[in-house]
Amino acid sequence: MAAPDVLMADASPERLPRSIRRGPRITMECDCGERRYLHYGERWTCERCGKTWDTHRIPLEQYAAIRDTQMRYRRVPVAISAVSLACVVAFIILGKALGGLILVALVATTWNIFFRPMYKRRYQAALKELPSWKIKPE
Repeated sequence: MAAPDVLMADASPERLPRSIRRGPRITMECDCGERRYLHYGERWTCERCGKTWDTHRIPLEQYAAIRDTQMRYRRVPVAISAVSLACVVAFIILGKALGGLILVALVATTWNIFFRPMYKRRYQAALKELPSWKIKPE
């Protein structure tokens, strides 16, 4: 986690940890119906009505929890992809490229049919437990 002085709500975007600056976008919807997707720390002035919205009003600790949840559920698919790639390379080196491709196809099919739906449900349940905010314009 970042240093305590970085976790201030009024921290400039340059002082925020990169994981927070490049975290998931925040959907800001103006009362007039205009919608923007902003990174944490960005401000937006609606072109239609002139209201200003600031994402710093979201507690940084709560936003960091969303980023942590997102990254936790990305690790398994990335690990499976890396292992599959290593298997293909190993099979190519051994001269059995077709066997490697068949193995990867089998793993990908098994993942998509059996494990991915279960994993997606867990991810969505974890996201529902996280807070959401109703930010008022300045």
